[in-house]
Amino acid sequence: MELKHESYHQPLTTIRYLSMTKSLCRVISFCSLAPLLVVVAGTAWADTVLTDANLTKLEAALPALAKVEQDNVASLYQVRLQAHCNWSRHATEVRAQQEGQGYLDEVDRILAEHELTAPLFMELTAKGSWPVLDSMRPMLQVSRRALPFLPEPQRQQTVQVLDQTEHMTQAIGPCLTEADKVALQQHRGRLLAMASRMPGGLIPAKAELLP
Repeated sequence: MELKHESYHQPLTTIRYLSMTKSLCRVISFCSLAPLLVVVAGTAWADTVLTDANLTKLEAALPALAKVEQDNVASLYQVRLQAHCNWSRHATEVRAQQEGQGYLDEVDRILAEHELTAPLFMELTAKGSWPVLDSMRPMLQVSRRALPFLPEPQRQQTVQVLDQTEHMTQAIGPCLTEADKVALQQHRGRLLAMASRMPGGLIPAKAELLP
């Protein structure tokens, strides 16, 4: 169905946005759930973590992570990244926000199986989500305009998801290096394809993104 500018179409668009943003929050939250692993001293880090080898590891881990049942999905919308670019610290801080959740052991096992440390997975997943966040900018504006037309419970939930998405954008954007930006452009199609395979229809059709 073609979406037009009339107000009665906007709640439908917002529902679609809510679904795909839930999936994005779920993916971002996983990046902090592994225990902090010791990084071998002297390891030479590339100018960007968005390398072909790292993306291959992420692709291999995502199907198993997508099947993990979380104890309290609503808690994901309270997860916040602090205003810094220290990914080891991010991993510690965000895991602390999810401490006590029963699914952590399963996530730990999956990440270890794919040779992903918590800081690396944190940075890789956060920065790798940027093409998705960028593609959602028009949808953010539409969803904000649609809020007055939504029933109160749905409106509150949508505001929560919109705020979380904006927070992620503001937290991740300043941490993107020039090398990251080049890699994001190079791997944009691959990253969007990875996101589209996540449950919840993370990447909508182009027509569904437009008001």
